[in-house]
Amino acid sequence: MNKLKKIGLSALAGSLAMTTANAVDYVIAGDAAIGYTGESANTSIANGDGFALDTSIYLDASGSLDNGWDVSFSMDWDNEAGNVSNTSTQAAVTMGSMGTIQINQIGGSAANAIDDVTPSAYEEAYGMGGLSDGTSAARVAGDAGFFGSSTNSGSIQYTLPALEASGATVTASIGFDPASNTGAASFNGTQGGESGMFYVLRVKHESGLEVGAGLEEIKSERVGLPAAGKDAKDEESVTAFAKYAMGPVSVGYQESYQDSIDGAADFEANMWSIAYTAGDMSISYGETEAITKGLAATAERTTDADAIAVSYSMGSMTIQAQRSEQARSVAGTAGSTTLDETGIKVSFAF
Repeated sequence: MNKLKKIGLSALAGSLAMTTANAVDYVIAGDAAIGYTGESANTSIANGDGFALDTSIYLDASGSLDNGWDVSFSMDWDNEAGNVSNTSTQAAVTMGSMGTIQINQIGGSAANAIDDVTPSAYEEAYGMGGLSDGTSAARVAGDAGFFGSSTNSGSIQYTLPALEASGATVTASIGFDPASNTGAASFNGTQGGESGMFYVLRVKHESGLEVGAGLEEIKSERVGLPAAGKDAKDEESVTAFAKYAMGPVSVGYQESYQDSIDGAADFEANMWSIAYTAGDMSISYGETEAITKGLAATAERTTDADAIAVSYSMGSMTIQAQRSEQARSVAGTAGSTTLDETGIKVSFAF
């Protein structure tokens, strides 16, 4: 028994030594924000005021392998909704001239990075509100930035090394999500009956012009859909944008369209904004239009939003404020549902 005990302790000590030798040193950073939001609607859907405290912790680690490759990990924790949750986790292996492979456990995909690239001093024009389009909870506030959301978590992507020519920098990414629309997967996998691919191309010129486009394709593998009259079919989403920066002024325009999966309602959106930055202060104005296409007996719904935002930084403290107005109209009916919002945020980085 003593010999067996010694063997067991030796094995345990060896295991602990191996674990310690491969331990990862994480850098911990964070920020905290105090916010206020006031809402006023012409219906009872969303009225009121509230203060909130948003604190975040960021864990980052990186290192180099013997062959010169770089490896990095990142994880963000946030309590914005009142409960601490993991809001973003990625791992990347940069292989020099062979490009970068990245795992998007929660968020971080190249497709979702271009859901809305128009400049803003705070949130997107639709980014604060709670005005639903009336047909889908996933399209809350007339969300115009829907592109890339299906393959944003639980996906793997490959990004080519940046190519530079004639003053332009070109980046391209391709990604695969074996369980689209299901979020992050655990080690035992997740099967939601859908798999997807995304493709992203961005070109940035030294003149200040940047253009880009993305394609997201979801393959439906469902059998026997529960909703009567809906056929299983694939989904395709596309987006294209152009931005131009000249000195302190930057402008952007973007359009997106989604041919939804399994007979669901299609979506389209367009957005534009202009921003001015002088030193530590920025101001922006933007507008978006998000359309939920009509389906069967459900009429087409349009949500228009506009917002003006300002931001001012003083060292580690940043003050932001935004005023937004949204209106949702239903085809064939009179009147619209409106929502006015005022948001103020004071954040501290530490």
